[in-house]
Amino acid sequence: MPTRDTTSAPSTDRPVTITVGAILKLQVKPPPSRPPRLSVKVTVLMAVVILARVIFGVVYMKDCPQQPNIPNYLLGLALLWLLMIPFVTLPCESDAAQPQELPRGFKACLLCSLSLSLYSWILAGDVWVFSVYQPNYHPAAADGLYCNKTLYTFAFWNAVWETLVISVHLAGRCKTLMCYVVMSPVPTSRDFDGNV
Repeated sequence: MPTRDTTSAPSTDRPVTITVGAILKLQVKPPPSRPPRLSVKVTVLMAVVILARVIFGVVYMKDCPQQPNIPNYLLGLALLWLLMIPFVTLPCESDAAQPQELPRGFKACLLCSLSLSLYSWILAGDVWVFSVYQPNYHPAAADGLYCNKTLYTFAFWNAVWETLVISVHLAGRCKTLMCYVVMSPVPTSRDFDGNV
């Protein structure tokens, strides 16, 4: 009578622990079956923030002669996030029965260019908002240079929040890059110049 092998490979839904020597212990988590998507609550919150940015940008368009780009910053930020929503909420494929995958080809290039545009716009907005920190809030100023307090406060906290988000995102990317560099195998039979 044949015997059954009771040892099997670990399940793919739980993390696997790998011990290398006595010092290094790694825990490898399996990749998710599909890319994570935003929840409905987060999507609704993003929509409310985008709508608030549009409202503030349009209503106070001429209320900041000290730095006229602040309303434009809010409108541009709203537009870029509006263009980013389909990439983070909708599946990458048209057929919902198939497993979802990361964007490839044109979609990946479009997502990359939108992300770079968003980063650039956030940095430009930081320059515009922080360059006039504590502006004159009174419209009756002798030189006519003032900024509406409500508009400036909203733009200031948007700039702070977006800068924090971009910093955390870039720190995560740097961490991933460092892990990749540290975990990459090094050929032992080559010298510094790559010669055998």
